[in-house]
Amino acid sequence: MIQATREAAGRGALPTLDAVQAFWNVEACGTHFIPDAKSRREFFERYSRFRYETEWHIPRLVPFAAARGRKVLEIGCGNGADGVLFAQNGAVYTGIDLTPAAVAASKEHFDLMGVRGDFQIGNAEALLFPDASFSMVYSYGVLHHSPDPQKAVNEIWRVLEPGGVATIMLYNRHSFNYFVRIMLIIRLRALAYCLIHHRPTGKRNAAEGGNMRVRGSAARAVWAAHYANFLREGYGYFRARNFVHHATDGPACPRAFVFTRRDVRKMFARFDSVRVVKVHFPLRKYLGQWVPTTVESVVSSRIGWYLLVFATK
Repeated sequence: MIQATREAAGRGALPTLDAVQAFWNVEACGTHFIPDAKSRREFFERYSRFRYETEWHIPRLVPFAAARGRKVLEIGCGNGADGVLFAQNGAVYTGIDLTPAAVAASKEHFDLMGVRGDFQIGNAEALLFPDASFSMVYSYGVLHHSPDPQKAVNEIWRVLEPGGVATIMLYNRHSFNYFVRIMLIIRLRALAYCLIHHRPTGKRNAAEGGNMRVRGSAARAVWAAHYANFLREGYGYFRARNFVHHATDGPACPRAFVFTRRDVRKMFARFDSVRVVKVHFPLRKYLGQWVPTTVESVVSSRIGWYLLVFATK
């Protein structure tokens, strides 16, 4: 049984798709990184630049050029940056997302860039496409937020034609980010905040919501949001199998599974071949652009936060 399933069993009932949609529909994923753009065109230009400077492995490793003339499905289109690259490389592009916010943002991005694509609201666990509809399926940083990632992988296999290729990014359990940043630093800081601010009557005044806009772990509001969760769930909130969901993309995030390479190979067992690469340890983001990408690449290949999966049907 994969790690995600073990965590789900320990946590109890899976969140509904409505809960996942509500969290991610606040804004298209990544919007909070560019808070002060003067126009939508400037926003998309700066967002794409930030994305590919921070995650330079995307244009290097994702097979955009191989998509020319091929039917490509992107699951979780976000702000449309990667979709635009597929379209500019001649793909017959379809993008789906669980949220209207992302579908609207991607459409706008495509229109501004003068490229074509088809967009629709859709559920990765129940794709509304016939069998063997696409020659490529791409999903970057999405399926680990699905209530049942295995269902989504099964659907990807179904809609791929024989010989089709899936390129999927998932969070890596065996990473510096998981063991040190999330499970040690963020968890201890959140626990300390809760202990310092806790009052015996706190539960009576705990907000039932209001933290849906909190993203990541940088904003000051993050710690108050963790405290609100703690008041609702008690000390069990800090168990690793629970806390991980609320420390990757925001305390209100319903699900954020992490996987090992072994988990991935079990999930993608129906595929003929599976290759997994560790990526993303953003030294250049934190230390400066003077850090060579070769150094970042070597470190990422050992303790990177992402597993980039290349699977052929």
